[in-house]
Amino acid sequence: MKTTDNIAVLIMAAGQSSRMKSVKQLLPWNNTNMLVHTLKTLLEVQRDRVFMVLGANSSLIENESKLHNYPVTLISNKTWDKGLGNSIACGIKTILKQEMDIKGILICLADQPLLTAHYYKNLSNTFKTNKFPIVATKYSNKYGVPAIFSTKIAQELLHLKEDVGARLLMSKYKEDILALDAGEQLTDIDTLETYQKLYKLHNTDKE
Repeated sequence: MKTTDNIAVLIMAAGQSSRMKSVKQLLPWNNTNMLVHTLKTLLEVQRDRVFMVLGANSSLIENESKLHNYPVTLISNKTWDKGLGNSIACGIKTILKQEMDIKGILICLADQPLLTAHYYKNLSNTFKTNKFPIVATKYSNKYGVPAIFSTKIAQELLHLKEDVGARLLMSKYKEDILALDAGEQLTDIDTLETYQKLYKLHNTDKE
């Protein structure tokens, strides 16, 4: 399946997940782990121009997840400890250097396993059929990822630093954003309690 209108996908998986007291990316989810589940979901949308930023525990994650078996380009961020913004900038730099003809970059997280391929496709189709430079996900009182940034806007993500993510740029361009509602699919897993609750509700491999 070829990427329509040349959108690249950037999966953020570089964080240490200190609040989880475990490697969040490797937590079980539907007969695999959260990272591979997210990757497989996005591969249902497109199978080319898919990138992933790794940082903390990168060797462990890569080996345990057998990422070499998937059509994904891995990006190693040696300065992952500087925060999400730093890792986003690292990923965007690699993509823009390799993919000169893309029109947009979809940035998504590895800890939102409830998001479906249908939702990601909806983001992509909305970006393709509208002239908004940013198509984002609507949160209660702000916009966030997953979001698609036009290449021109994505250039500014190269300047992100420390633990400031793409929301800073969304605030700057708030009049130029088209936001979609992901409903109950929009849940970040930041604590072990949240993970355990969602796992019991949504996993088919539970005992």
